[in-house]
Amino acid sequence: MHLFVLTLGYSRRMYAVATSDEKMPAFLRSHEEAFEHLGGITHEIVYDNLRSVVLGRDFEGSRFEWNPIFWDFSRYYGFRPAPHRPYRPQTKGKVESGVKYVKRFLRGKEFTSLDDLNSKLLEWIVKMADERIHGTTHRQPAEMFLEEKDLLLPVASHRAYVIEERSLRYVPKDCLVAFQANRYSVPYRLAGKRVEVLTDGEMIKIYHAGELVSCHARIEGSHRSSVQMSHYVGLIKAAKPAAAPADDVEIRDLAVYERLATGGVL
Repeated sequence: MHLFVLTLGYSRRMYAVATSDEKMPAFLRSHEEAFEHLGGITHEIVYDNLRSVVLGRDFEGSRFEWNPIFWDFSRYYGFRPAPHRPYRPQTKGKVESGVKYVKRFLRGKEFTSLDDLNSKLLEWIVKMADERIHGTTHRQPAEMFLEEKDLLLPVASHRAYVIEERSLRYVPKDCLVAFQANRYSVPYRLAGKRVEVLTDGEMIKIYHAGELVSCHARIEGSHRSSVQMSHYVGLIKAAKPAAAPADDVEIRDLAVYERLATGGVL
């Protein structure tokens, strides 16, 4: 379990969410949820030297190599990312104190699922964290937020940012296209032809000549296959006369499909 915490520098109003990993899709999605919760986007966000944000910096820490996906995300929403500079305790404290505060709430509690955790966490933020008297400002974050909310950048005009990874592949004889250590079926008529594979982290979409020809949920793990049996109708001699439904999807180990490459039958 990983925590994403965004705290406004003036009012100290916050948003926090737990995620199952720290990969880029979850990281960016957490930002979007924070923007939606706060009703706007801050002009600048300070980060605690995450590789999701900064890939490297020079010796003096004045020039940064931005993660290109995150940089595009920040341009899309219009905020300035600002990595925390070494030996700047005033910014370091603001970044870390919000995380520590959320961890105190979570300590010793049990949750039935990630959704249950996030539901209770959001309730605690709205009812407790926003309404408490902050130790530094000596005011309620919710009260102080009224003074800065109109300064936030608008968020309503933005559609969700989509990360798409694109790759070109040739379809082998077994019609299973390899992508990110797994394989995904396409219609058998595409064997030997070139296709384009796109993913947004959740779904795998395969195109041929600009036409969507196959769509699969992304497989977790590696060396597995997602197969839609309808892709093989007309090629495979089925043991039963009735073909599998068009939306029937099976996930099997790759060894099961090796026979296809030599003309075998599933």
